[in-house]
Amino acid sequence: MSSLDRLERYLQAEMDKLRNVSPAPDQSETISPFVTISRQAGAGGHTLANVMLSVFGEQADTDLFEGWQVFDQNLCQHLATDPLYAGSLSSLLADEYHSPTQDFFHQVVRSTLDQDAVMARVFQLVRSVALIGKAIIVGRAGSQVTRDVEGGVRLRIVAPEQLRIERIMAARDLTPREASSEIRKLDGHRARLLKTHFRIDVDDPLGYDAVWNTGSATALEIAEATAAMLRRRTLSDGEA
Repeated sequence: MSSLDRLERYLQAEMDKLRNVSPAPDQSETISPFVTISRQAGAGGHTLANVMLSVFGEQADTDLFEGWQVFDQNLCQHLATDPLYAGSLSSLLADEYHSPTQDFFHQVVRSTLDQDAVMARVFQLVRSVALIGKAIIVGRAGSQVTRDVEGGVRLRIVAPEQLRIERIMAARDLTPREASSEIRKLDGHRARLLKTHFRIDVDDPLGYDAVWNTGSATALEIAEATAAMLRRRTLSDGEA
């Protein structure tokens, strides 16, 4: 089964649950846990997400930690099933975001749909996934799209530039110069996306619950700390 098939099945199954279960009149609204990961290029966002899945699966409190999913490029691929949006997805899958002026000329040449229209759909899907819960959302402005949604832990991960270059070199078989250029390009696209849509600086630590340096903290340490945060917040919500 492809990753897109898994995404479709997950969303459909969880939405069916929400439709078929009616809360008691005096029951407060359920708050579902989720994690968003904002990352510098080469900081290890996808590695962290996968380690989180493993760590969450080892927790004793299965009601909270069983059945989590990772959502990243699959969110964009989900839109590819709609012919109206398919032509504009290639750059979004690569984490590229052009300014509105750049995008205008890009459309003139390629006749693609406005990237902002596609991003609006991506943001909707990110928010829907967070509201369903038990989702680790990598990128896609998850921290901002869900900023008013309760139950989430919003992370930013960074790393020293040299380490990020080495990771990109290994992952994509690039030279040091090519890897450095790729990092600048990806970080620039991600910063521009948040600045354009949310008027924020991607590096502002106040936009996250925690900022981690993966040059000194391991993915395992971050995942275990995140599990503790989720557990504590769930307990606090239950006591409120």
